[in-house]
Amino acid sequence: MVKQKAAGMCLNCFRQQRKRRGRRRAAVKHMDRKQIAHDSIMNFRKADTMLRRYLDRKVSHTGVYPTQHRLLMELDRNPSCSQVELAEKFDVSAAAIAVSLKKLEKGGYITRLADESDNRINQVSITEKGKEVIHKSILIFRETDRCFFAGFSDEEVEQFLHFMERVYKNMAEQNCRLDEEEQ
Repeated sequence: MVKQKAAGMCLNCFRQQRKRRGRRRAAVKHMDRKQIAHDSIMNFRKADTMLRRYLDRKVSHTGVYPTQHRLLMELDRNPSCSQVELAEKFDVSAAAIAVSLKKLEKGGYITRLADESDNRINQVSITEKGKEVIHKSILIFRETDRCFFAGFSDEEVEQFLHFMERVYKNMAEQNCRLDEEEQ
């Protein structure tokens, strides 16, 4: 209970949440695996929608879209990374990264200069305006993490990570199979 209060939850809210969890657990015991799987996926999709909506609202005043925040933060952590590496990291095409970089450059958040030894390579630098957005992004994403995992123990957060990694791996394998079938 101390952890919940530390997360900013009042005692009454904590008790209500605990009651709801108890009712959900009782209801889940009466469901079959197929229904639980379906409900889990639906709740995942709803949570993803809520998370995106929340982030859109939190970052709307910065002039940068949520994916561009993540891109700026990655460029700050790894300034020498290529567009191809960024595309792999974010699981998008190199062309999509190029479009995002172009928008960030147009907005004054980054500058791109052709590499002296290879004109095909651009060196990306983050401007002061971009650094301000990165600082705001860090605060926004910290707050988002805190809100997303409110009421979760450290162990539950770790379990969630492992579950999501397994889900991602399962779906990546299925997509690879589909890719192979389409060839």
